[in-house]
Amino acid sequence: MEILKNPHIDFLGKARYFIALSALFIGGGLAVMLSQGLRYGVEFSGGTQLILHFQATPEVDQIRHAVDQVSGGAVIQSYGDPAKNSVLVRVAQEAPENDLDAPARSIREALAKSYGKNPVLESSSEIVGPIVGAELRQKAVYLTVLGLLAQLIYITARFKGGAWGVSAAIAGLHDILISLGFLTLFHYEITLNVIAALLTLVGYSVNDTVVVFDRVRENLGKRRKDPLPSILNDSMNQTLTRTLISNGTTLLAVLGLYLFGGEVLRGFSFTMVIGVLVGTYSTVFIAVPFVNWWYGRGGDASGKTVRAA
Repeated sequence: MEILKNPHIDFLGKARYFIALSALFIGGGLAVMLSQGLRYGVEFSGGTQLILHFQATPEVDQIRHAVDQVSGGAVIQSYGDPAKNSVLVRVAQEAPENDLDAPARSIREALAKSYGKNPVLESSSEIVGPIVGAELRQKAVYLTVLGLLAQLIYITARFKGGAWGVSAAIAGLHDILISLGFLTLFHYEITLNVIAALLTLVGYSVNDTVVVFDRVRENLGKRRKDPLPSILNDSMNQTLTRTLISNGTTLLAVLGLYLFGGEVLRGFSFTMVIGVLVGTYSTVFIAVPFVNWWYGRGGDASGKTVRAA
């Protein structure tokens, strides 16, 4: 199956523009993260989170007034489909060890007393201590760094050159930073599900990169006298149909998960949608151009130089 027959796109010739675009996205994302801060879920920040389903359409101001009587500074927002009359309430209040449900119970009692005209029909709560939240946050960073480091070592050994491993790691870091920027911009929380999505997209991105690198290695053996930029461009064109089919079907799957998967998986699926798009882009316009720059920075970008390295 061929979507594009014999494409001859000069990817490397346009790489500088897309690298500038990536720098713009990463810079904008970092600015948003610094100004707004990452929004951590209760599993990372610690505290109590409740999802309350009301009988009628909830009035956030009335709910806030009731909750403030027992816990000031609570985060209160609509949750999920408005037709379900659901509200998310998050408080940083630490629960006593002998009664972990105390903050959630006090909030439900305050709502029953001050907002009894619209009773809570159903509620669920999640409780995490501040020490556990800090440890989880630290472990999430370690896992992400270890994932990037592991792929750097593996690809360096597999392709027998530091350029290949470093370029794949840079592309993975690029994908994570842009994904975090979009998560912050659209007010998604960093939860365990989102961390799982970030680690998944790192693996997905490197898989796409390895496919292109394998074709480059194959062409280097066949075209010993051709310059490296020509081999890199041809390799990307030869794998373009495969990339469009595999990444396109994955995108449809995660897009369906985002649209119909419900509120619980919304952060995970949003991260995957952004990650699949950015991961495909970074293979073509970040990882491969970096390999070309690495071997061409000494003024010789021939296939012979790559094989010698």
